[in-house]
Amino acid sequence: MKNKPYFLTALVCTVFAVAAFAISLFSIQKKEKTIRALMYFPSFENGKTYTEERLIPKESAQGTERYFVDDLLLGPLTHSYKKLFPGETTLEFFTIGEDGTAYVGLSKGALKSSDDAADINTGISLLKRNIVMNFTKINTVLVYIDGKSVCEKS
Repeated sequence: MKNKPYFLTALVCTVFAVAAFAISLFSIQKKEKTIRALMYFPSFENGKTYTEERLIPKESAQGTERYFVDDLLLGPLTHSYKKLFPGETTLEFFTIGEDGTAYVGLSKGALKSSDDAADINTGISLLKRNIVMNFTKINTVLVYIDGKSVCEKS
């Protein structure tokens, strides 16, 4: 019976080791299902651009890129940053051509003015930057609002 405390200690250590291994394995598998994305938003205080880190699913019904843009349009998680476009802005279409051009269609809500959103030019510029910086296969973003082209290629 002198070995009983050593046996219990060994058993407890083994259980903790197995639990730690299971938790590690689960977190690794979960991490592989997402990608790290940086989203750029203007600040309320000084207008400078700051980043937020988000985890985006690698596989989603609408596609990773469209999921990213939908999430981007919802706005920042940080209260000191502005949205790119007013809250009523929705994504009407998003497609990627074989030449690496992304076609982004926004609702006409993007044209409205809002205190909690960037001005239209800043919003469009940051929308393009967000997409190009996070998806290397996309090199050009063409933005449409209410079905009409709003800018030249970039």
